[in-house]
Amino acid sequence: MNTTVKKAALRSATCFAAFAICTTGAYAQDAADDANTGEAIIVTGSRIVNPNLTSASPVTVVNAADIAATGTTRVEDLVNSLPQVFAGQGGNVSNGSSGTATLNLRNLGEERTMVLVNGRRLMPGDPNSSAADINAIPAALIKRVDVLTGGASATYGSDAIAGVVNFVMDTDFEGFRLDSQYSFYQHNNSAGSAITGPLDAAGYDYPSGSSANGGTVDTTLSFGTSFDDGRGHITAYVGYRKINAVLQGSRDYASCALSGSSISGFGCGGSSTSPTGRFLLTDDFSSYQPNPDGSATFVPGYGIYNYNPLNYYQRPDERYTAGFFANYEINSAIKPYAEFMFMDDRTVAQIAPSGDFGNTSTLNCDNPLLSAQQLSIICRPSNIIATRVDPTTGASYDVAGVYILRRNVEGGPRQDDLQHTSYRAVLGSQGDLSPEWSYDAYYQYGRTNFAETYLNDLSATRVARALDVVTDPSTGSAVCRSVLDGSDPNCVPWNIFQLGQVDPAATAYLSTPGFQRGQTSEQVLSATVTGDLTNYGIVSPWAQDGVQMLFGFEYRKESLVLNTDQAFQTGDLTGQGAATLPVSGSFHVTEFFTEASLPIIQDSFVKEFSINAGYRYSKYKNADNSFSTDTYKVEATLAPTADIAFRAGYNRAVRAPNVQNLFAPNRIALDGNTDGCAGSDPEYTAAQCAYMGVTAAQYGNIPANPADQYNGYIGGNGDLSPEVADTYTAGVVLTPTFLPGFTASVDYFDIKLKGAIQRIGADTILNACAETGDSFICSLIHRDASGSLWLSSNGYVTDTTQNIGSLRTKGIDVAAAFVHELSPSLGKLNLSFQGTYLDKLTIDSGIGTPDECAGQFGPVCGTPSPKWRHQARLGWEMPSGIGASLRWRYFGSADNGDSEHFSPQSYFDLNLSARIEDHYTLRFGVNNVFDKAPPVTGGSNLASVYGNGNTYPNVYDALGRYIFTSVSMDF
Repeated sequence: MNTTVKKAALRSATCFAAFAICTTGAYAQDAADDANTGEAIIVTGSRIVNPNLTSASPVTVVNAADIAATGTTRVEDLVNSLPQVFAGQGGNVSNGSSGTATLNLRNLGEERTMVLVNGRRLMPGDPNSSAADINAIPAALIKRVDVLTGGASATYGSDAIAGVVNFVMDTDFEGFRLDSQYSFYQHNNSAGSAITGPLDAAGYDYPSGSSANGGTVDTTLSFGTSFDDGRGHITAYVGYRKINAVLQGSRDYASCALSGSSISGFGCGGSSTSPTGRFLLTDDFSSYQPNPDGSATFVPGYGIYNYNPLNYYQRPDERYTAGFFANYEINSAIKPYAEFMFMDDRTVAQIAPSGDFGNTSTLNCDNPLLSAQQLSIICRPSNIIATRVDPTTGASYDVAGVYILRRNVEGGPRQDDLQHTSYRAVLGSQGDLSPEWSYDAYYQYGRTNFAETYLNDLSATRVARALDVVTDPSTGSAVCRSVLDGSDPNCVPWNIFQLGQVDPAATAYLSTPGFQRGQTSEQVLSATVTGDLTNYGIVSPWAQDGVQMLFGFEYRKESLVLNTDQAFQTGDLTGQGAATLPVSGSFHVTEFFTEASLPIIQDSFVKEFSINAGYRYSKYKNADNSFSTDTYKVEATLAPTADIAFRAGYNRAVRAPNVQNLFAPNRIALDGNTDGCAGSDPEYTAAQCAYMGVTAAQYGNIPANPADQYNGYIGGNGDLSPEVADTYTAGVVLTPTFLPGFTASVDYFDIKLKGAIQRIGADTILNACAETGDSFICSLIHRDASGSLWLSSNGYVTDTTQNIGSLRTKGIDVAAAFVHELSPSLGKLNLSFQGTYLDKLTIDSGIGTPDECAGQFGPVCGTPSPKWRHQARLGWEMPSGIGASLRWRYFGSADNGDSEHFSPQSYFDLNLSARIEDHYTLRFGVNNVFDKAPPVTGGSNLASVYGNGNTYPNVYDALGRYIFTSVSMDF
């Protein structure tokens, strides 16, 4: 194999071998080559281990030195900094957090990214998603991270539509090592912040001066040793990490929930479910609130609650990890190996207090807590909706229609306590069957136990009872009707009609926890046989090496069970938006696959020309359905000279529906951000809103939700079929002999996905109905009696999962690296660069006009997708063990498709290190050295879940400077 092409493989590609330890794909080079590269060849994108094969797929490598220089304790922060990776679930998500950490290649969705550990699947990390939870991976033991972007289903199976992230662990470690790090965030709050004007206008408090918080301790102890004269080896580790919380109220730019835009002007918005309360009458939708002077009267209008300060910007988290990697050689044919990984991670997502979010819509007119003035407003004749009979006295009483929105500030913020405990075990063997044939076979079992305890929410049933208050005929005091009739003797009246009158006993009565418990499991049985056919004479006349073949079989079963308590199942928790129902199900798949590597030309009229091809047949079966898929690939590498190599490939990839896609119960939940028919000045015309079921009387009178949240009817679909993607890549690798130590690559990618497993999106449905008036699209919109999509569960947009629409992304990846020896005394310089130009990211919901999301963000496009992203690092290493590096992370501009604009963002990170007496390594670093504040926007522009604190904190550095110091002790 040509030496220069080997170097290209090293610099631009990495190995995803199928064997127990991925680095078995590394082969030694001659002494001259080792002097140039300092490392062995790394083979990528194939299960065939062949020293004569280079990668034909774009691959990015993050090594242990990069990880140490970053100072990360959360693996998602490390990988998210790569320009090919976009934010998924992470430690900066609060409202909507799953408690996991996930990866999202090419912004095609976290469930379309496959995660491997040493070349094998990492199991699903949560019952609500098939995505792997990379919290299970200890950062201190990572040897390198290989990121292969583009379809890889023919090699690795379903889910590898956007690509594969392989975490290669340091299974060859020898000795004892203690890695310990402390880090925290620091930000200088400034009166010149983008939102101090709106804060001042609203009269809200906000922080000033320096804020330092979010302290994190991360410690890992590793042990590695050989035994039995080197025939066996074991590496073991234990780790502990504790992350402290950061509140949004500690950062000036997150101290209120923004509304508006940078063009029209920001304002401090929030929720109309306020601490004072909002009483929305159903006859004319007029609003009243308790008199601020504390009297038992109503005044027109309502207050806005600033919920941001209590929300977490960074969740507190405590994690324990442990595991081992072992192998032993009995003989050349039997080399057993075993892996075990354990994780227990517990985190709390905190958001603003619960309340009555319109969960009640009536008030009884015999309520003694209402003053005469309040009764005259609430119980005016036009607002009476029913007359009922008291079951105890037999007396009749009127019932008024009124939506109540009142924040339970007395009960404190809601806290979602999330715990994931995972186990992953692998037992296998590999070896040589003959000089030409080898095998690898293993069984893998992974399981995640999930426990959720939701605290400080309110019971809708109890709220209704605590508001249905009458006079006790025996005492003359106010009492719940349910106490008199015996249906709930524990009820305590909730007096929200006059400020400061809430009884603590009422708060305690109303509060109720919610419990969910579940588990996911994955079993894999895999076997591969690899053969070198050179000795059989199957060799090209222009090559020295023959064809290599691989044949494989894999069986995989995935199961989940999620159980919810009565509070969740009945939708009784007022702050949940909808019922959360139990779900269970499983599927299994049987697969046969093959690969072939064909060297066509070697060291002849061109340096090298080779082809790699693969095919996989998969048969899926679940309780409701069965189907099969075919995936395949063809890739080629051409090196005309020692200085340049071309590569190209085509991959057909699939993603089969997961258990949640198939079996998730249908339910009402928050799904949309914008209802263009709501508010006093609707975005849509009366004719457009008529398509959506809005009457002339309702138009202009439908209350808007200040929190920009609307209901959708969501859930699974047992008739789903796999989605299919075609990936095209083409690139060039440069390793000029006249510039030793330099490599560069430029790669084009184009991924087209059809029959996407997705929901259309409530906002997309509303927009498409308004634009087209299509009867089918508009029939998906169901408004309640008031015309609202949020005041009650009767208002929603049908948005269940289906095979509909498509996704497409294309662009160019650029990578370069340069290593230069200054002198024996001054050491060497290292320069690396990785950038991605995003030409297209097209989201087609299947209805209406496709949305182009390259350079965009917002409710439809989600997390920002700048057209250009890069990171560059300049490092200096001295023979004395002293080193320094500077990293530049750049995010291009992004727009929301309207008037909102995020300007380009640059962050600079500094790292210093020193090696002392071969046993100690000290590091100090600062990420975001200049404390650059993130771009901010209003709530209607933030995509749900990943938008938090007026920005996207998993994309931008939202917490300020990240300062860390660490020590590694090796013995």
